[in-house]
Amino acid sequence: MKYELIKYDVANESKADNDGNYNCNITIGIKCIDGIAPDFSKDIASVSNNSQTGTEVDLQRQTEVENYLILINA
Repeated sequence: MKYELIKYDVANESKADNDGNYNCNITIGIKCIDGIAPDFSKDIASVSNNSQTGTEVDLQRQTEVENYLILINA
């Protein structure tokens, strides 16, 4: 089976802890392109830090989504 991304949404971020770390859940919608399995969603926890720029956080989250797709398509 092979899967592709339908879309992903980022939930509200938590408050930063004393080290500047904060987290959010990324919900990704996934479609089986072979038509064998139903569409489904998966939540991924993402941890970022206040020292990162917005662009770095966006790239980190995008990479986490892409890595999950690579994992399930392996």
